[in-house]
Amino acid sequence: MKNWKKLLACLLVGLMALTVFTACDASVGAPMGPKRADAESESVKALCTKFGVTYDKELSEKAYYIAHWVAQSAVSCKVNAEKTELYRENDIGNDAKALLQMENPRYASAFDCMGIGKGIGGGMGVDDFTPGFAIQPDPNSPDFNTTSKITFVLPNDRSVTDTMTKAAKGKTKLGVAYVVEKGVSYAVVLFG
Repeated sequence: MKNWKKLLACLLVGLMALTVFTACDASVGAPMGPKRADAESESVKALCTKFGVTYDKELSEKAYYIAHWVAQSAVSCKVNAEKTELYRENDIGNDAKALLQMENPRYASAFDCMGIGKGIGGGMGVDDFTPGFAIQPDPNSPDFNTTSKITFVLPNDRSVTDTMTKAAKGKTKLGVAYVVEKGVSYAVVLFG
């Protein structure tokens, strides 16, 4: 009996050592989910420095609502092969109000019409921000007025895109949250 206990103890130690040396990341097997950002993270500091803006907690909470909305429907999300972007396609049907708000652009109002933020803390509030991620109409439609589908394109964390650069012009604040898929973070960036 003593030999079995020793053998079992050795096997357990060996398994524990194996997990340490394989550098497993527990988030790799986790389901897609939203993640809040904080002002002290290196990624947030780098974005603020790059665009000459300050971190804003309220904008980050709105970004979290969007990240939550994206992650709640993982079946409509796709990641490109290089893991540089995550796409979330959404069918907004004939919601003319959401389409009109998107076209104008009044993003908080459009996102409210789409149900973003509902049920986890409220709506998106006033139209005081611009998304730093791409929002594309259906490729078969020339604009938002003739589409029933839109796609949110979230860049890999630490990426700086043309969409971010354009959205940051004239803005002083930045909010950010993340969608984490298989250990990779994709940024939801808002400028205000």
